[in-house]
Amino acid sequence: MMKIISKSRFISGVQCHKKIWFDYFRRDLKPPTDRNTQRIFDLGHEIGKLACNVFPYGKDATPEQFYDLLPAAQKTTQWINENVETIYEATFIAENSSAMLDILHRKDGQLWAIEVKNSTSPKDYHFQDAALQYYVMTQSGHQPDRFYLMYINNQYERDGELSNDLFKMEDITNRIIEKQAWVSENLEYLSGILRSDIEPEVSIGAHCGNPFSCDYQHHCWSHVPENSVFGLTNGRNKPWDLYASNILKLDEIPDNYPLTFNQQLQVNGLKNGAGNFNPVAIAEFLSTWKQPLHYFDFETINPALPLLNGTRPYQQIPFQYSLHIQENNGSISHKEFLAKPSDFITDSVDPRKQLIEQMKLDFLPEGSIVTYNMPFEKRILNELATDFPEDADFMANLINRLVDLLPIFRNRWYYTPQMGGSASIKSVLPAIITTISYNDLEIKEGGTASDSYLRSILDSESNTSELQNNLLKYCEMDTIAMVELYNHLCSKISMQEDV
Repeated sequence: MMKIISKSRFISGVQCHKKIWFDYFRRDLKPPTDRNTQRIFDLGHEIGKLACNVFPYGKDATPEQFYDLLPAAQKTTQWINENVETIYEATFIAENSSAMLDILHRKDGQLWAIEVKNSTSPKDYHFQDAALQYYVMTQSGHQPDRFYLMYINNQYERDGELSNDLFKMEDITNRIIEKQAWVSENLEYLSGILRSDIEPEVSIGAHCGNPFSCDYQHHCWSHVPENSVFGLTNGRNKPWDLYASNILKLDEIPDNYPLTFNQQLQVNGLKNGAGNFNPVAIAEFLSTWKQPLHYFDFETINPALPLLNGTRPYQQIPFQYSLHIQENNGSISHKEFLAKPSDFITDSVDPRKQLIEQMKLDFLPEGSIVTYNMPFEKRILNELATDFPEDADFMANLINRLVDLLPIFRNRWYYTPQMGGSASIKSVLPAIITTISYNDLEIKEGGTASDSYLRSILDSESNTSELQNNLLKYCEMDTIAMVELYNHLCSKISMQEDV
């Protein structure tokens, strides 16, 4: 029986024909949908519904059973023949392929095909799946006159209810017509792959993560060991060059292979446990920092659909911060802020303004502000200055005081083998400090913190005291980690000077 290739399966097959074979024959290898993937699915569904408001009052052809598209395709054909103006999830079936179109709209006697995306610009694979849809529509006897991509306008600023200006439309008809021969060739090739019950032989490669991470990577990469060449810091093409030479482990890299200083440190660390400590460079770097030190970290959300007036799609919005202040005498105090999720869905208060007012109370007028990856905090402060010009001077003062702990570890002035190829604080802290750990927390990284908080805004039942406590503990750990790392550096430098 011929396998019908859907749009998503087609894109899988273009990425890797072993991947589409797994989709049909070895779905037992596919892990359960994780929370991040489900969030993307949910976001796409929500944006799709909003896009329908641009073309309202349409008829919905969504299949009742996605394993049986025929009734939906028949309904779509009937409505097209009846000159229905707008059809949502218009469904089409060709000889060996199928497609569901987000919006089919009749305009001035023309048939417009409109595919909705949750990105802020077209991507290469958008043209690929649109070309497949155009092909299926044409083969089923309903060739569209125009084909549009509808995506999010990243310059849109919310002002009250979300408006149709949230979206941009781009006519891509000519581009996808040019790809029709390519679609036909790929469909024929992939159909041949699916006629065989023998797993295709495909080597791992850069395609495994482009344009999407593959659900079957754990299977195809099972031969790749821990501490592999793919963990080489800033490796670029070197890991694939090494892999092509049958070198899989970092400690198998030949001594004469060209590596950067940081890469060589990483390899030497695995081979002989060597690290690096440059007290002169670190001491010089830290000498410009001014007491009292303020260790500071933001947590943010970046919703595709802006929640607050005056904000844009995917804008980073701070909802939380942690601040440890270390006085000249070594004493440490802690300040923190966590916005109420309900404040993001009311017009009576802007939680960003509350955050700013609390910052004014918590920051001392002098002293360096220590961050880990300073550009992020600097960007948030700059955006707050833009959005709240009355507070621009306060923000400028904070920005001028920012310093960054990351370069010490990124430049490998301090390196231990336990850091591997990463200079992130999640890698550096456990390699140096063993008395505290992110592993002891319920929330262990920023992505989870952001997702959890955003969910608590959209679903009030998710806003529990337990979540609030977990968020506070996580953000506090980020600034405690900086305190511990700084004090450890100072102690180690002092020990070097005493020798």
